[in-house]
Amino acid sequence: MELKNAISIMLSTKDLYMKACMQSKELHAMTDEERSRLQEHLRKMYLEIEKVCDRHNLRMCTGYGTVLGAIRHKGFIPWDDDMDLLMPREDYDKLINLYADELPENLKIYAPNSKNGPITRFAKVVDINTRFLGPGTTDDESHGIFIDIFPLEGTSSNNAVIWLKHKVSCFLMLVASSVMEYEDSKCDDLYERLMCSTPEGKRTYKIRWTIGKIFSFLSSKKWFDIVEKYTKCSKVKAGYSVPIGGANIKYFKPVSPSLYFPAKKVQFDDIEVYVPNQAEQHCELEYGDWKWIPPVEDRWQHFLKEIRFA
Repeated sequence: MELKNAISIMLSTKDLYMKACMQSKELHAMTDEERSRLQEHLRKMYLEIEKVCDRHNLRMCTGYGTVLGAIRHKGFIPWDDDMDLLMPREDYDKLINLYADELPENLKIYAPNSKNGPITRFAKVVDINTRFLGPGTTDDESHGIFIDIFPLEGTSSNNAVIWLKHKVSCFLMLVASSVMEYEDSKCDDLYERLMCSTPEGKRTYKIRWTIGKIFSFLSSKKWFDIVEKYTKCSKVKAGYSVPIGGANIKYFKPVSPSLYFPAKKVQFDDIEVYVPNQAEQHCELEYGDWKWIPPVEDRWQHFLKEIRFA
């Protein structure tokens, strides 16, 4: 196996994890009623975030599967159970550092540099009165229903610089996430049991566990702080990138700011949301043939120990 493929597999355990979850008796897929209530709750949370952003002229739009749902389904993808937002680094930092207190009391922002709260590689707006509990999560206010916010970072057009940043970022992310899994294995073995339920999952887990142990001289929170500092860039040279979005080099290549902003409003179930200015191009870059509906077995979803609404 080529080194780059091996690193990609170690970084992305999503497919292995979902296959294991589907066979677990300790987790459950959301019922239609739970998903409907969750989607309604997320729409209400989105509107509160939008109010603060509009009040302070902060640029924000939905991203990834949320945009795909907006333009393909006029709302949530029917099986979707989360919501993603995108913000330029400058506005992202302002929301976190200056205006977070303007959100309702039940909504709290957790970010990589938060002193207290869960370990995260990007910002999350969490409803602390709810619970969204999966493997490795504790029953506390930081693990409630959430909306992810990804920072759009400035990037270079120099291919050598992009290549180097991609390689270093992937290494740092692998280390940070592996250390986090190593730490979690000491207090909750459910994730380990899930991953080790298949030969491929067990091999991947053991490699990541070993990496985590080797680099555990720093906590996973400190490693994620390093990732944040390395990928952070407010100065837009050639365009935006989302280096925290994944291991694929496409997340590091510049995309014209005009693809995202000015954002436009579209119908999203019973509300309107901001989508990128060129929403269809965003979906094409992310998904290719975005009009294609995947078969049931390929539809990603969260598997939970418990979900509780306020």
